[in-house]
Amino acid sequence: MTNSEKMLVCLEQQDLPKAMKYFQRALDTDEDELLLELAAYLESIGFLPQAKEIYLHLQEAYPELAIQLAQIANEDGLVEEAFGYLETIDRTSPAYVEALLVKADLYQSEGLADVAREKLLEASQLSADPVILFGLAELDMELQEYKEAIQYYAQLDNREIYDWTGVSTYQRIGLAYASLGKFEVAIDYLEKAVELAYDDQTVFELATLLLDREDYQKSALYFKQLDTMNPEFEGYEYAYAQALHGEHKLVEAREMVAKALAKNEYDPTLLLLASQYAYEDHDVQAAEAYLLQAKTDSEDENEVVLRLTNLYLEQERYEEAVSLYSEELDHVLAIWNIAKAYQALERDDEALALFEQLEQDLAGNPEFLADYVELLRQIGQLDKAKHMAGRYLQLVPDDLVMQEFYNQG
Repeated sequence: MTNSEKMLVCLEQQDLPKAMKYFQRALDTDEDELLLELAAYLESIGFLPQAKEIYLHLQEAYPELAIQLAQIANEDGLVEEAFGYLETIDRTSPAYVEALLVKADLYQSEGLADVAREKLLEASQLSADPVILFGLAELDMELQEYKEAIQYYAQLDNREIYDWTGVSTYQRIGLAYASLGKFEVAIDYLEKAVELAYDDQTVFELATLLLDREDYQKSALYFKQLDTMNPEFEGYEYAYAQALHGEHKLVEAREMVAKALAKNEYDPTLLLLASQYAYEDHDVQAAEAYLLQAKTDSEDENEVVLRLTNLYLEQERYEEAVSLYSEELDHVLAIWNIAKAYQALERDDEALALFEQLEQDLAGNPEFLADYVELLRQIGQLDKAKHMAGRYLQLVPDDLVMQEFYNQG
């Protein structure tokens, strides 16, 4: 039994001191081939210092071991040392292309994607290895060079790359086309990717893209597939509910939002959607409850307050509407609703203060101007009412009732 083998036996027995003793003997006695096998195994199980010692021991005879040394140095966070090893491999070496690939990985890990791409381009001129083309395609996707990425992916065998990396080139091409705004082509490629190999993320991307294209039926079919295969997939329920809603399946849409809320009951976005669908389903009590929960949990209350004031005005619950006003409220339509509630309560001074606050922001909104004119007439400010009526008529010149008021002496 060789010293390398004896070391491995000791490692299996968890006798580390004895294993290290045989390791030192192996360096002195075992043949290079055995040592290379031992180093590769040690590296695979995380014994990097020992693997590095063997590689350094043999580097003079095998210069290409600089690649393994560079990878170990990188694992240890010694990036400059890793580049130093790789620089020892020149263009005449059979390992030069592999060294370029490792350099590209190092540059990419350092956030230098453009430099990494240069190394891969150089490698592609020296070798037709699909690994290189795949690396270029992935980098171009990262750099948002989608046309170039598509060209590289198209040169690769989808099945071969998928078996090797778990990445579908069809999926990548589909995403690239989607990023270029070529949605129909993107959908074709994503559907092809799903046909060849089911993948949660690809199905989600396809369903979402179909939803954006308002193809609600097909979108819902893919979301249903995802819901069946992996109901724990993160965040799909919101979009699935929208697809069901687009198909006018309101009950099913509400059920899907409820399923999402069971996972994250405090998500304001989900609560707003749940409220919307409840309201459409004439379940006003639930709609309000969802909004009140969203108001409690939302960092930005503006949209929630707008919807609550819409609901309260419709139900003539004016006191509840005005209770939502605060100095922090920063949504002109919500403030307008509150102003109308003050007006309905005959709290004219407070209503007027809010209308004046909104006067500039909503100067181009004829409905606001009409409401403003009504309030000003109601409280006897006829000159200002006529001024606002004039601004209103610039937007709606054929309103005969407003024209009659404006022309009054």
